[in-house]
Amino acid sequence: MDHSVAFVVNPESRGGETGRTWEKKLKVIEKHLTYPFTYRIAKGIGTGVQTTKELIEEGHTMIISVGGEGTANEVVNGIMESRKQVVMGFIKSGTVNDYLKVINWPSSLEEQVKLLNEAKTVKTPLTFCEAIGERSRYGLNVADVGIGTSISYDASVKRSITWIKSGLRYTLLAIKAIVKWRNIPCTITTDNEKIEGNLSLFMAGFSKESGAYRVLPKANPWGEKMAYLAAMNFSKIKMIRLMGILKKGEHEGYPNVHMDFTSKAVIESNEPMMVEVDGEVFGYNTNKIIVKAIPNAIDVISANTKP
Repeated sequence: MDHSVAFVVNPESRGGETGRTWEKKLKVIEKHLTYPFTYRIAKGIGTGVQTTKELIEEGHTMIISVGGEGTANEVVNGIMESRKQVVMGFIKSGTVNDYLKVINWPSSLEEQVKLLNEAKTVKTPLTFCEAIGERSRYGLNVADVGIGTSISYDASVKRSITWIKSGLRYTLLAIKAIVKWRNIPCTITTDNEKIEGNLSLFMAGFSKESGAYRVLPKANPWGEKMAYLAAMNFSKIKMIRLMGILKKGEHEGYPNVHMDFTSKAVIESNEPMMVEVDGEVFGYNTNKIIVKAIPNAIDVISANTKP
């Protein structure tokens, strides 16, 4: 199949490095990409969604995210809102790139363009998350309620310590968030269990990693059900200890940690909650959050690897 390719470029990703190096990347793309293409610079949080929708309306059939998790998330939501069947691909240019690490996406720009040329796709699930009374959002990676959302708020909204370009940034932001954190009394209902208590961390999705932490080690990025983790009733000290265990993905069976697979999860609380997907906070003051698995949602260019 012939494609018309469009790149959605986030110049602010990787601390602004994407914008500074885009012209250099563009020369490599012009040399090696066999499809006709265009590109748009998406300036500002949220603009990638509308930019993606406009490019699809113009007839482009392959949309490439140039950035990190947040950029990919905006492209995903633009594709889903367009309600048209297009192919999604990536040029790796984020700080951590959790999802691309999970699917073994190459680092070399030439190798990435080669995959775009081959255009082999895998039907890929998405996580759909709704903050009742506020907004809803799709994600490739994970939905997050609890301490992880506070970390994402500092990372993507407040843009704290952006001069650090690695997973170390998220570790420092995590420690900062834990110091200020207060657990949320809530009820979590999944396919197989009902969990009641004080929520420290909840994550659900199809990606094994989030913020360089192996939070959902059994997740399948091409599966039908989401993996989830619910950490309940953790003190600040225990949360700091848990960080090292999460880093290695060795927390199955850890006290007060619930892990399983589900097609749907509902989190309810009398206290306000924040929620994020793929590091993008979109709900700030909701009492009910619904997370659903959407199997076979979009066509994603494959690095020819499956678990």
